[in-house]
Amino acid sequence: MGPRGGNCIPIRPVPLRNAAVACSSLSALALLAIAACSSPAEPEENRQNELIPFGSSGGSTGTVGSAAGSAGNTGSPGASGSDTPNGAAGNAGGSVSSAGAGGTPGAAGTPGAIGAAGTAGVAGEPPLIGELCPQGSAFCEDFEDDTLDRAPLSPWQDATNGATARVNAARAFSGDQALLINVPAGPSPHRGYVALQQNNFAAANREMYGRLLVWLEATPTSLAGQNPIHWTLFQGEGRSASNNYNAIYRFGGERQSGAGLLANYETTKDGNPQVFSDCRQDSASTMPTGTWACVEWHFSASNNEVQYWLDGTELTDLHVVDRGQSCVYDQPPLNGQWLAPPAFQTLYLGWEQYQEQTNTLNVWFDDIVVSTSRVGCPAP
Repeated sequence: MGPRGGNCIPIRPVPLRNAAVACSSLSALALLAIAACSSPAEPEENRQNELIPFGSSGGSTGTVGSAAGSAGNTGSPGASGSDTPNGAAGNAGGSVSSAGAGGTPGAAGTPGAIGAAGTAGVAGEPPLIGELCPQGSAFCEDFEDDTLDRAPLSPWQDATNGATARVNAARAFSGDQALLINVPAGPSPHRGYVALQQNNFAAANREMYGRLLVWLEATPTSLAGQNPIHWTLFQGEGRSASNNYNAIYRFGGERQSGAGLLANYETTKDGNPQVFSDCRQDSASTMPTGTWACVEWHFSASNNEVQYWLDGTELTDLHVVDRGQSCVYDQPPLNGQWLAPPAFQTLYLGWEQYQEQTNTLNVWFDDIVVSTSRVGCPAP
């Protein structure tokens, strides 16, 4: 899926791969719900301070006026909302326009058709941020236009080994479909990834922000007497400046009965000489199960930095700049440094684990966004 085209807001929900809306194609009937297409974007520094935690609720909007009776009044400018790019235009029929969805107020509405004056709506609280394709989106996906029980469509690439990745309707955060990763019990390998290449998120390949919704049925259960299983939900990866290894930023878990969250930095061992690095940063927080969780990330190539958020709250004990708490290999040339690649070339999403587990795993993903700025969480 690509980003939504331009600054237009669709009048009705549409599958994301067809979400671009041309302002010039709107019919006369659409004047009752026309969207602002020319308002300037809100400054990014304002957006960063207005993110609303997962589970908060936004306010209600004004009511559109009727089209019958005497001429309606001109609609007032839309109220300024928070975090999404443009305020909505004033509604025809003389109503106060809906609360703006961010930044600047919407344009004033045009006089209504012959009809009763519209009822003034109540602006309420600003709506939640985290629209599926907000300002700054480089890529977004909701799997609604994919075929059930099949791998997701291009540009996703299959990167599974010992697990499956299929579009599924048993559970979805929004719409009717999501991506299901199924991991059978038993020994490794267990890799249920789908991959996204850099050309699909080129604008965010150095400062990559992302957001996904994930439902983990249960954490993996290790064999009797064995340590909790190490697993990964997603990772950003790119070739090093020296071109002799891949640098990998991961989000997953291990400890705390397999639920403890973990930031992990690892390098591939394909160089000559080989580069060995496998470092960790543990969190006191655990991965929710049996519910939709909102996970956000920030991978910074310029600062050798990684950040994560869970349900709108930063996991500050997983904020790593330069190096984490410990490494399996702490030797030259990296000496424990989390040295980011010049650019992230591949994003892997799904599930990977590195030991045998005794239970079958199911994990669903939905409403994925890769962006140049923090995205935030949608309403539950």
